[in-house]
Amino acid sequence: MSHLAQGSPPTALIIGGGVAGLTLAHLVRQAGWTPILIEKRPLYEMLSGAGGVFLRQNGLSILKQIDDGRLAAELCRQGAPVLHGGFHRQDGAPLYLSNSGKSGKGELGVCIGRADLQRLLYRDLGPEVVRTGWGITDFEQDSSGVRVWLEDGTYLKGDLMVGADGLWSKVRTILEGRDQPAPAEYGGYCCWRGLFKPGQEGLLDPNKSWAEYWGPGQRFGWFHLGGGRYSFYAFSNTAQGGKDDRPTVEVLRELFSDYAEPVPSILAALDGEPIFRDDIYDRPPIEGPWGNGRVTLVGDAAHPVQPNIGQGACQAIEDGFELARALRAATLEDRPVAQALRTFEQSRSKRVERVHKVSRQVGEFARADDKWSVFVRDHLYRWMPNWLGDLQFRWLLEYAPQWAEDQADVA
Repeated sequence: MSHLAQGSPPTALIIGGGVAGLTLAHLVRQAGWTPILIEKRPLYEMLSGAGGVFLRQNGLSILKQIDDGRLAAELCRQGAPVLHGGFHRQDGAPLYLSNSGKSGKGELGVCIGRADLQRLLYRDLGPEVVRTGWGITDFEQDSSGVRVWLEDGTYLKGDLMVGADGLWSKVRTILEGRDQPAPAEYGGYCCWRGLFKPGQEGLLDPNKSWAEYWGPGQRFGWFHLGGGRYSFYAFSNTAQGGKDDRPTVEVLRELFSDYAEPVPSILAALDGEPIFRDDIYDRPPIEGPWGNGRVTLVGDAAHPVQPNIGQGACQAIEDGFELARALRAATLEDRPVAQALRTFEQSRSKRVERVHKVSRQVGEFARADDKWSVFVRDHLYRWMPNWLGDLQFRWLLEYAPQWAEDQADVA
């Protein structure tokens, strides 16, 4: 497979068809590059996914810049806007309640099914951009570009390559000179997730779009996906590699048997619904460059984060925007591709390090499982003014993406 003809737009090879890779494909195309996305899963599997995605306003603000806002408009039409929500004790007493009226922007984000988000991101790319069922085995680069070898023995060539292939990234593994991915760090808990429809009218407050309930070493949450559909998730402190020894819904009903409504009724609505269980891992963000030469990483491949502050997808989307912006500037100023990639990595490092640190801190606090730690956690949250809780995350949510290179640094 040969490189594009001389004089054609430069080509970005993107490895991985999750939220990170699909969003990046849209953004680099908007920046004047030709994206080619390589995904090892078949198309039907790539367009599926368990549970939902909680897209905060920092991620949504970027999606609004794709296709003159039409993609984000359709996402909001299919999904559900983020309204009021909050954290509660397991007996239902409120610990922290968010106030959507204090965002200053009038929009806190949107929740949508993961499969719905994947399909929307794929829709305007299609098979011309996204090549599914193609795993990679290796890559090499020189001053003229990057060559990616596929499992069938053929190769693709581009002007740069981006690993958007998740926690167990093949691209990162090769960059690090390993035969297998480096071990990830276990967070100390597992997560169950899935979709449900309320079994009774009025079970969930229509003025709330999410809620989370905290007990000793356990959390249970739900959020609205639009169209009368909801996503649930449940966390429990457990040993790494654990498995359910009986039907999962029975395990969950036992773990959360003493939780207040609506938790028991949500669990009652899960009969016959697929439920997925995963251990939670992350890695500290890479110190120094994320890649080398014409190769870089985005999303979980570079900085996997625990799911405690709703930023896994959002930080991947931010990566895509900042990388596309760096490539656009490099093209306009005729700067080397490798220089643009290192500029992108450096511009993102401080922000993703802070997100990683805060997510771990929130997770440690929420995972409290002894009586004294739970008492301290619950009282600190219960007596903290809501406005102060909102203020703590303003630095994260009020990210303002700008294409112009002379805008203030948002990191």
